[in-house]
Amino acid sequence: MAGAPLFTAISTSAKQLHTLLKCIAFSQRAEVQITQSGIRFSVEEARVVQGLTFLDKALFSTYSLNLNDDEHSLRPFSISIVALLETLQIFGIAEASSSSRNPYGGISSSYGNAFSAPALALGGTCRISYQEVGAPLTITIQEGSVTTTCEMNTYEAHEQYEDDGGIPLDRDSLCLKAIMQSTWLHDAITELSGTNPTVLVLSASSRSAPYFALEGEGGPFGDSTVDFLPESKNEPTPTGTRGKKQPLVTETFSVAAPSEGHSRIRQRYKFEMIKRAGRAMALGSKVSIRQDQQGVLSLQFMIDLGDGANSGPRRDEKNAAAPPSPGSVAFVDFRFVPLIGDDDDAETETESDVNSDGHEGTQ
Repeated sequence: MAGAPLFTAISTSAKQLHTLLKCIAFSQRAEVQITQSGIRFSVEEARVVQGLTFLDKALFSTYSLNLNDDEHSLRPFSISIVALLETLQIFGIAEASSSSRNPYGGISSSYGNAFSAPALALGGTCRISYQEVGAPLTITIQEGSVTTTCEMNTYEAHEQYEDDGGIPLDRDSLCLKAIMQSTWLHDAITELSGTNPTVLVLSASSRSAPYFALEGEGGPFGDSTVDFLPESKNEPTPTGTRGKKQPLVTETFSVAAPSEGHSRIRQRYKFEMIKRAGRAMALGSKVSIRQDQQGVLSLQFMIDLGDGANSGPRRDEKNAAAPPSPGSVAFVDFRFVPLIGDDDDAETETESDVNSDGHEGTQ
């Protein structure tokens, strides 16, 4: 008779798990790492874009991981994220439509309606268990008296990145940090999509306008640009002042000089890869935009999961001091590798920005 499984977790809402995992389901496989703090899912494409989401143990009503004293996590493995999502919605979890999108991010309370079949199935519980290393990952969904169990094959994980398991982002040498409502970024990317560009150019400076701009290049209908207005509408550019400006829509904004003699950063990314984060942009309430000196871009979205989640502090191995969330929230992080070899990465200006103050994250 089999002994107790290595890992067991029970969630009272399969919808919350489905919402987070759907944000990063742009590839067939997801790598999974189970830790004492929660479950990390990672999906990548061509080693140039990666989506990560962390299911904090606070999202589960029961969370049990049996490890040896010298272990902190189970060996990573990969599964089919497509099969996992199909299992989670087996009782008909409704997709968020454009009409249910909250303008401030997340999903509005009018998610479906009381008379639709999908709305009746949102209360299902989900049990995740992992018997032993190499065993299938077992998902059990229960709705009323109906129970469905699915065993998904697990596979050996690919070679892991260093740092936190993601495309390396050098937090000690960030040249851009900004926090804004996710809806502003989503609307900008949607606007640029109209010209079907191949490249997204991110341009930022704290010394001269435009302070923050996104450009779409290479499309068949021409190039387009979205400029975020400066903090002072009556003074679009600083005149004779050493004070730093920031876009009106940002809560936090700082630009550090990428190199001596330069104060503007200008980096290029493949537009199709940026669009992989579109779902998280639409659902997120806030987004933290970070770029390091090598051009690696991080978009971290804070997603409100609604009233039904188990609220609690965010547990992040890389940010142990993260404060408790006022409600139930989760984070989805996308990393992008820049395009290189085309155009200048920086524009020369007379003064360099050396201020890197500001918070690092959306908490």
